[in-house]
Amino acid sequence: MAHFRYYIDGYNVLHKSRLLRPLAMQDFESAREGLIDKVATLCMATGRHATIVFDGQGRHLPEVMAHYRGVPHLKVLYSPSMHTADTIIERIVYKLPNRLEAVVVSNDRGLRDACRFMGALVMEADHFLETVRESRRDISQSLAHRRRSSPNHLEKRLDADALGYLQRLKKKL
Repeated sequence: MAHFRYYIDGYNVLHKSRLLRPLAMQDFESAREGLIDKVATLCMATGRHATIVFDGQGRHLPEVMAHYRGVPHLKVLYSPSMHTADTIIERIVYKLPNRLEAVVVSNDRGLRDACRFMGALVMEADHFLETVRESRRDISQSLAHRRRSSPNHLEKRLDADALGYLQRLKKKL
């Protein structure tokens, strides 16, 4: 099974997705953090790797970066002043040993065509956010099922041999 790695054109997703665009028009910082939160959830829930690249023009937002440092498999990058997020994503994809595992998330036709030409998969913003939503729903359902079906007591989860051994040990004490 392929281990997809997502490379997300951050501001493009914010401006092009039906879900985040209205929020971005009202509160751009909240929309950006909402996107990062959604991707962080995907990384934590599925173990997939994701890199969000924002056009930075040399900016670095340490408070945003520090908040997400503890999330495994998530990178949040800001492009240097002379490059765009598209350029950074193209370079990352170009350097990958297995481009078939890369999924570039953007509605930018030029970026999508360039990465597709290199062998990467491409996904539009809304499709990606639906994938994130489905992952969250699957995990919630899985956890709910576990809570209903798994016993709460350790004794109920042990097989007969282990339970017998523990009972004999308890008598000795």
